[in-house]
Formats: sequence, C-alpha cells, structure tokens
Amino acid sequence: MTTEDTDETPIQRFRMPLAAWTAFGQMCKRRGQVRARHLFDLMWADVRRHGSDEEKAAFAAADKELRQRRSRKRPPAA
Repeated sequence: MTTEDTDETPIQRFRMPLAAWTAFGQMCKRRGQVRARHLFDLMWADVRRHGSDEEKAAFAAADKELRQRRSRKRPPAA
C-alpha cells in the first residue's frame, strides 16, 4: 500500500528535547498556528533560501501534494 492509497502523510520521527518541542507548540498555539504546518513552512523557507534547484523542485512538489491532501481532508464531526 502506498501513501497515495491511504491518503495519509507519512509520519517522520526525529529527536528533539521535549522542553523545546513543548515550547514551540505553545508558541504556535498562542499565535494561532498549526505546529506541523509552521514547521513545514520554516523548512520550505530554508530550502528556498539555500536549496539547489532540484531540492526546490522536490519541495515544491511536496508542498503541492500536501495542499491537495489538506483540501480533501474532511472537517471534524460536530
């Protein structure tokens, strides 16, 4: 089964001190941001600034895929 079959974005694991992750999450919440989206946007900004043409194209394709996934996401049940 591929990611496209399940229409889910794969989970990435990385090490981060819990206090830093919590502080980042609290800051995002206070600013009305979704932590995952804000982190993605920060990564995209770095790739735009420092990435090769190939890396920029790959990230642009990933951004397009993520936007398409989010547009199909169902709103939570009320």
